[in-house]
Amino acid sequence: MNVALQELGGGGKMVEYKRSTLRDEDAPETPVEGGASPDAVEVGFQKRTRHPLGLHTQLELILAGVSLLLAALLLGCLVALGVQYHRDPSHSTCLTEACIRVAGKIMESLDRGVSPCEDFYQFSCGGWIRRNPLPDGRSRWNTFNSLWDQNQAILKHLLENATFNSSSEAERKTQRFYLSCLQVERIEELGAQPLADLIEKIGGWNVTGPWNQDNFMEVLKAVAGTYRATPFFTVYVGADSKSSNSNVIQVDQAGLFLPSRDYYLNRTANEKVLTAYLDYMEELGMLLGGQPASTREQMRQVLELEIQVANLTVPQDQRRDEEKIYHKMSIAELQALAPSMNWLEFLSFLLSPLELGDSEPVVVYGTNYLQQVSELINRTEPSILNNYLIWNLVQKTSLSLDRRFESAQEKLLETLYGTKKSCMPRWQTCISNTDDALGFALGSLFVKATFDRQSKEIAEGMISEIRTAFEEALDQLPWMDERTRRAAKEKADAIYDMIGFPDFILEPKELDDVYDGYEVSEDSFFQNMLNLYNFSAKVMADQLRKPPSRDQWSMTPQTVNAYYLPTKNEIVFPAGILQAPFYARNHPKALNFGGIGVVMGHELTHAFDDQGREYDKEGNLRPWWQNESLAAFRNHTACMEEQYSQYQVNGEKLNGRQTLGENIADNGGLKAAYNAYKAWLRKHGEEQQLPAVGLTNHQLFFVGFAQVLPSRVAWGLPLSHSLLGVPLEVWGMQERDWEMGPKLGCGKWSGESLCPEPFGWCPTKHVRRPEQGEFFRRLL
Repeated sequence: MNVALQELGGGGKMVEYKRSTLRDEDAPETPVEGGASPDAVEVGFQKRTRHPLGLHTQLELILAGVSLLLAALLLGCLVALGVQYHRDPSHSTCLTEACIRVAGKIMESLDRGVSPCEDFYQFSCGGWIRRNPLPDGRSRWNTFNSLWDQNQAILKHLLENATFNSSSEAERKTQRFYLSCLQVERIEELGAQPLADLIEKIGGWNVTGPWNQDNFMEVLKAVAGTYRATPFFTVYVGADSKSSNSNVIQVDQAGLFLPSRDYYLNRTANEKVLTAYLDYMEELGMLLGGQPASTREQMRQVLELEIQVANLTVPQDQRRDEEKIYHKMSIAELQALAPSMNWLEFLSFLLSPLELGDSEPVVVYGTNYLQQVSELINRTEPSILNNYLIWNLVQKTSLSLDRRFESAQEKLLETLYGTKKSCMPRWQTCISNTDDALGFALGSLFVKATFDRQSKEIAEGMISEIRTAFEEALDQLPWMDERTRRAAKEKADAIYDMIGFPDFILEPKELDDVYDGYEVSEDSFFQNMLNLYNFSAKVMADQLRKPPSRDQWSMTPQTVNAYYLPTKNEIVFPAGILQAPFYARNHPKALNFGGIGVVMGHELTHAFDDQGREYDKEGNLRPWWQNESLAAFRNHTACMEEQYSQYQVNGEKLNGRQTLGENIADNGGLKAAYNAYKAWLRKHGEEQQLPAVGLTNHQLFFVGFAQVLPSRVAWGLPLSHSLLGVPLEVWGMQERDWEMGPKLGCGKWSGESLCPEPFGWCPTKHVRRPEQGEFFRRLL
């Protein structure tokens, strides 16, 4: 079996390009001011009645003379401008259809009523924000979501209009899966029965009826093994961080349904959310046959258990040092660490038909957590354990049932994020489900229909230019010793870039092999989902005895995102993001470097952020920095951590430690992309400017960068989710960037600085966040 299904089999840790989401697809395009093409001037002549004798007054003669003089002067000016236009291309204007179109979109997104030196984010994105209210049912909205909506519409057309007579079996499975999801009448007719039958098959649920009181291990194997839910912990197979050429079983903390552990820990502040969650739990229990008198109390006990689990979990900001949380041991040692369950029995079931023994290696992330969870399991009543395990199964499968289950979740989401009832059409939900299940087969259809192969070559060239700029920047770091600098350059050179799609998706036999064994029917969407969970477990088992493969992508080709994978030292840019506004072959280089170029620089910089820097050029977790350089790096990142920790959203401060990797990548990516653009200009000369926007190409680079970031975020979204959906991302990089202000015409930096040069120096331990306007006033 091909190991391309990274998202099915678990897999290693990847660092995504994280952004929030949205744009209004139906917003009318604003025409160019005046309504005329900027490269054409229409001169209208109004017919007048001549004197019957053909006589002219003295005034008319004077006016005629003046007109002739003005015409001569105008002609001279036009000739001079024409000569200058051809002699000096740096001042020329691009008047192609593509340039006019993109100029209109840029102007539509601007807020000309705001000075870029007062509020650059509002200046660049204010028009977009006005035209794009948060859609109903969405917790966030930005260019990433908007482009994904466009990709979904393309996929809908392909799935609903293609016959697939000569395509691969995998592509035919994709269509069958999608159509099964659209069978709304059949889904409504079945109601809750498919899940009720599954629960009975597993041994029952105390919430809804009789249950087997002596089958904890059997229920755990079914819920976490066969159907891939994650009560208490998650198990997956992926590259060994300290031996990246081999796969290994990995175990990590899990078990929470709400998006952040903070919801469980601060019960007073989150009482409304916890009550809504309990209402949701009760409603689902009732839909599956629970009795009003007992269901709420039993689900309250499950919630209390989840709260205890949340208290045992380690916060994400304390898990960023992977050297500290990586623990390799045998199954026998794992058994001694967490004896509440039979690990050999569970893992042998999960990875069947592989034969495992007590000496089989396992990597555990968080030994203290597993030890404490084991103790929690031992002291919890069997009925509560059963309810918790089955609740995890219900969570995972309920959205494959009828509309009542979806409506119940919408009420919870409204309390969590303040979002209104979703108006998302069923086909969009089904496209997302199909992408999760058969994403690479779906990607085959998408790539063949939309992807410009020449874009792959151009993107590879841009990555090379950005890599060169990044390495040149390493030479400018006075705190990095030569040995570490040399090793860093070797790692940058070794980064493997994957563009567009993995080659196997265009080979029908190879694509069919990937999904061989996954049974899909057009009749039962719920059963297709169950088959998927079981199939993913088989894919995971197949990976364990094989080395990691370059064909194994963690994102499907149609995904609007990118990522860096440290264990492979590779960066991946799916075809889905290689589109406007991030990239277009006929756009100015300033926009491409400011869009996809910054994304590329972002992912490349992840190789050297606070987590990526722990991995060497081969993708192995080992110390390769000299001590002095490492100490200096930590000092500079502490400065950045403190800077971002001063930012506030709705009165709540951000956790600069938790977002440190993204902040480093944002700043490093912007710098690398801009330096690469300047290098391109030195080699090729100035490019033509866009008409009417009134920006130099250097300014256009920064405006283009800002305009791929505008976001609408629901008021209730946790800070860990919303950071990149607010102006703080732009503010933070403005406060650190040494060239953005001057290039915007805002003068040189003067006065007290926060951290003016990326990784250059930290002037003071006392770092405060200035008001957005204050920063640019001080630039002036």
